[in-house]
Order: sequence, then structure tokens, then C-alpha cells
Amino acid sequence: MTFSVQARDEAALQASLDAALTARPDGTGDVWLFVYGVLAADPPFAYQDRAKATLPGFRRSFCLHDTFNRGTARAPGLVLGLEPGDGCDGLAYRIAKTELREGLSAVWRQEMRFPCYEPIWREASLPDSSRTILAFEANRNGPFYRPEPDEAQTADIIAGRSGPTGTNQAYLDETIRAFRAAGVVDPYLDSVQMRTNGVKQGARAATM
Repeated sequence: MTFSVQARDEAALQASLDAALTARPDGTGDVWLFVYGVLAADPPFAYQDRAKATLPGFRRSFCLHDTFNRGTARAPGLVLGLEPGDGCDGLAYRIAKTELREGLSAVWRQEMRFPCYEPIWREASLPDSSRTILAFEANRNGPFYRPEPDEAQTADIIAGRSGPTGTNQAYLDETIRAFRAAGVVDPYLDSVQMRTNGVKQGARAATM
């Protein structure tokens, strides 16, 4: 498996961000950003509020191959994307209008250098209301997308892959830890974690 994709430079990132903001359906002002993955462990932006949120019509999926951070070109890791589904619980962060360019630029540099995601605007349910939020859907036409493996294969991959920023297992553990701290529990993530722990325990037992 080979990946030869040109990373977006800063000008291209800013153009992509401009296009996303132009497509915003509800005008100007603060933006609510929906986070469903490891971004919740260390958000690279300042925010005014944070709340639990449910995004209907999508689900978390380990459908993106990571060759840069938690894997390599020869042995890609798996990271989360949004795919069509029955709903996804996550966190919504309110970024103030005065900090919007700086905050979203940091997100774009982290998430949009390669064609893994498509920014979308959708209605999400927050505890006090429904709001239009910005989210990142998996780019199913991009080179890093693969249909999600079954859960056992997903666990096998995550348990054994690593890259420049750490292990794929740490990506999963950090994601779960961040959401649990905020009161968000995803049985799917917990199940994958249980399986990856089992894979590692089996590997350790085999070497004894």
C-alpha cells in the first residue's frame, strides 16, 4: 500500500477554511465545532463553552488509514471518521467570533492538510437546544478512506500499529479517556478497546 498525496500548504488551508465559512448556513457569529475523536484530548483552540452533543445521521467509524501520525505508509494505523449512521455522541465547542480565524486555522492545520475529511454544517442536539455546528465527515472519495473493517480486525490493527506521534492504541485510549472525563460514553469505542487489550495480552502470553 502506497500513499503519495501532496499536503495542502498554508494558502490552500486558508482557502479551504474560507470555503467552509462561506458555506455556513446561519450567517456570522460564534461557531460550534463538533468533536468526536482524539481532538477532545487536547483541543488546539480557545473555546468559550463546551457541551455534550448528538449529531444525527452519522456514526464514528475507524475508516481512515493514518500513515503520518499513528501509523506508517507500510503499516497504516486507523483513525476515526464520521460515516452515515444512527447518530454520534460527542462534544460541541463554542469558538468565539473574535477567535474564529485563529482557532479554526489550528484545526485546519491539524485535520485538513490531507484529504481525509470534508467540513460539513449540520444540526446537532445540545442539552439546551439544537444548533448548527461544524463537523468533519470522512472523505469517502479520498485516498485514505477504506470501509471500516470488522471489529476484530480493527482491534488487531490498532493493537499493532504506531507512528511518529505514538501508538494507535494510545490514540484509542486517549479518545476514550477524554470523552469519559466529559461524561460521554461510546459502547463501540469501549468494545474496540477491550478487544485491543485482549490482542496485546495474547501477544504477551505468546512470548512467555
